[in-house]
Amino acid sequence: MLAMTEEEARTIMKAHRRTYQERSPRRHEKYVYARQKQRGNVVERYICPLSRLGDLTEQELVEKLTTGPAEKP
Repeated sequence: MLAMTEEEARTIMKAHRRTYQERSPRRHEKYVYARQKQRGNVVERYICPLSRLGDLTEQELVEKLTTGPAEKP
């Protein structure tokens, strides 16, 4: 299994009309998010910590990009 690089993640996200975004909300670890504009709003979807990006497979990334938010009862 090959480790996914940031460039590969960017390419996969671009193919799914998302943009790659790194954020550090607590200033000690960076996290990867996928951003997309929907109906005039920017929607961010959490992917994983940047340190774990290498453990992510292409299939897992695509699944996270295409799976919708959980339905609320």
